[in-house]
Amino acid sequence: MTVLVDPPRWPAHGRLWSHLVSDVSLAELHAFAAAAGIPRRGFEGDHYDVPGERLDDLVAAGAVPVAAGELLRRLVGSGLRVPKQRGQHVLASRLALRRDGEQVHVDLVRADRLPPAATTTAVRGLVVVPGGLLLQARDGRPCALPAVRPGAGLPLGFTRHRPRPVAGRAPADLWRHVALVAAVERDVVPAPGLLAVPADAARAACGEPRWWPLVEVALDGPPAVDPR
Repeated sequence: MTVLVDPPRWPAHGRLWSHLVSDVSLAELHAFAAAAGIPRRGFEGDHYDVPGERLDDLVAAGAVPVAAGELLRRLVGSGLRVPKQRGQHVLASRLALRRDGEQVHVDLVRADRLPPAATTTAVRGLVVVPGGLLLQARDGRPCALPAVRPGAGLPLGFTRHRPRPVAGRAPADLWRHVALVAAVERDVVPAPGLLAVPADAARAACGEPRWWPLVEVALDGPPAVDPR
């Protein structure tokens, strides 16, 4: 086990916080955090934020205390570092295998701005209509968000595919994004198979799609979308 924790030096919400990471795998990090009683909401894509007063408990449970610079160096060297900018919150990150056999990091990012157009391959929309969500049907099941007209909708976040770097960090111009926006029905690109499904039924039918946490964010506090 190689779980690392740095000193509590990061101020937020009236207290100091430490970072908890693994330089081996996210699976190891999640398992350690769960065993230590750290809630999943503390996960920030590549680390957990933990209150400074938990430091001694985490070290006793097996975390290795290191300086902040050492923690960052080992996290970057592991390839698990998840880049983010101000206003972004990484909800999840995982490794996936593309059809061409290349391994990529897939991040789910909550954000109030769309990713760069040059690297955005599609824009999908969450449309709340009377009685449910407007989704795209696949094989009789609602499994995808519908395409949205260019420039329409308010940003919810995006999924990001980052090639796994062989040495250093993969250039940002190699990243690929699918943007998610809150939209109105008139902004949806006409397509066969669009249907409105109640949120609970949609979740069950979709089988926990990777983008669903962003849907939950929007349902908890849906952004105001101009219906005109």
